[in-house]
Amino acid sequence: MFLKEIKDTLRQTVFIMAFLAVMPLVYLLDSSLYKTGVTFPEYMWGGFALLWMIAVGYLAYNMFRPEEKDNAVEYILSLPIARWKLLIWKTVPRIAVLLLANVIVKCLGVGYFWFYNLTGLLAFIVFSQTCGFALGIVGRKSWITRLMLFVMTICAFIINSIPPVFVWKEFIKASSLLQYPSPIMMWMERVRFSQLPYILVEFGFLALILVPLYRNWDLKPVRIRELSFAKRSLIPMIVFAFPVVWMFSS
Repeated sequence: MFLKEIKDTLRQTVFIMAFLAVMPLVYLLDSSLYKTGVTFPEYMWGGFALLWMIAVGYLAYNMFRPEEKDNAVEYILSLPIARWKLLIWKTVPRIAVLLLANVIVKCLGVGYFWFYNLTGLLAFIVFSQTCGFALGIVGRKSWITRLMLFVMTICAFIINSIPPVFVWKEFIKASSLLQYPSPIMMWMERVRFSQLPYILVEFGFLALILVPLYRNWDLKPVRIRELSFAKRSLIPMIVFAFPVVWMFSS
């Protein structure tokens, strides 16, 4: 099963990245008509970054697509295997491919695209693919589940893309508890304050959603699944969205 997931992941990733073949045509069109001054390597890197983000969502959304095509989702969930093993089989190949692609680009000197560091990149990849696993369990046709997981994934992307120092500066400024520069803020600048609190919150709430599914999955109809999921996910989604809304409104 693990090898099958690797093959599916590579096939889906290649399908998305094949659209890079269009970028030379876009560059030629720009050079002849718009003349924005963007170089060909910049077009290629930008196109790769965009397609990589599309691949993140595509791989997560289609995680259970082969099983749904064969009407075998309920069969897989009914197998006497631990849910954590199923989670690993489904997510690890996708996490590895997405991370490897970004690290290779980093080695070429482009950077981690929009992410502050490798920690934020890895946290977002793991989070997004775990959300895809949750969607597969609840049912891909559930628009409520898709919407709630999409909101949490976008919020996780924004949080993991912003330097932690910046966020903590703004929070302390807004709270009027300390005036910058202070010894605490100078220390934060020096050590590049860790993203660990963000990661703990992200995966803490995701575990809060997934653990009940692991323990008490009874293969109810999709409507019952999505309502149960929505009740568990409402508070985590609000908590995810609140700091993002606050940052953009402040």
